[in-house]
Amino acid sequence: MEKDKFRVSGSVIVFIGALCWSLNSPIVKFLTLDSLLICGLRSAIAAVALAAFIRPKKLHWNGWMLMYVVSYAALCLSIVVSLSLTSAPVAIGMQYTATVWLFLVGFLRTRRFDWRSFIPVLIIMIGVVFFMLSGTDASSSKGNLIALSEGVIFACMTVSSKRAAGDNPLGLTAIANVFTALAMFLCFPAASRGIAAMTAQEWCIMLVLGVVQVACGYGFYNLGVQRVTPQKASIIALWEMILGPVWVALFLKEYPTLPVIIGFIIILIGMILDAKKDVVFPRP
Repeated sequence: MEKDKFRVSGSVIVFIGALCWSLNSPIVKFLTLDSLLICGLRSAIAAVALAAFIRPKKLHWNGWMLMYVVSYAALCLSIVVSLSLTSAPVAIGMQYTATVWLFLVGFLRTRRFDWRSFIPVLIIMIGVVFFMLSGTDASSSKGNLIALSEGVIFACMTVSSKRAAGDNPLGLTAIANVFTALAMFLCFPAASRGIAAMTAQEWCIMLVLGVVQVACGYGFYNLGVQRVTPQKASIIALWEMILGPVWVALFLKEYPTLPVIIGFIIILIGMILDAKKDVVFPRP
């Protein structure tokens, strides 16, 4: 009983993961390295950082494992590609349409429509749309189409994590990063040529990106999603969208536009409503 008293909730663990993810925006904006190199190298660093946690016997080597590894790599790649074709708010924000997809999957499985769950999801999606409106000027139809796939991919990654991790969520994260690093450098061999020209400062920044933003971010997310529903995890992960531009404003002095600020406020309202529906008040 004493141990349960100090047990960290899954929601808090997912939030820590989102907090680590939010460092991606200021760090990637500061770096001048090729985006494909950043994507592959940060996964390679994360794989090394988490290698000690790989316990093959504690993982579920099944179709869910394959689904997680492929969706993880696809999410990393789709974000990088869409960033080169469309605006950053669209490329990053579209992955959080996963909340809608997860709600629809839950409805199809249970055939029960819960208005208390749907209203926060609807409000959050309105906020995400406002967030993405700040980037419509630089958008392209191809980039937007790729970004649109991110929501489905993120939903697949979240659902499969819960079923593939077994007793070893950190080991699952390590394996996914090994696969992603290999896929990136094998599919885009030209990206690895920039490694030799990297400065000491760039290596230090990449170490922070790989260890904190990727290894800790996805590691904590996979740990937390074992204790909460996939939809709840996808909603808490929205803190990445909120905190990322905050760090950019604080450290790089680039301030969010009015649509982004409106989007923040609407998303927060939706998250508060989602949290309130889970609160059970004791009877008097």
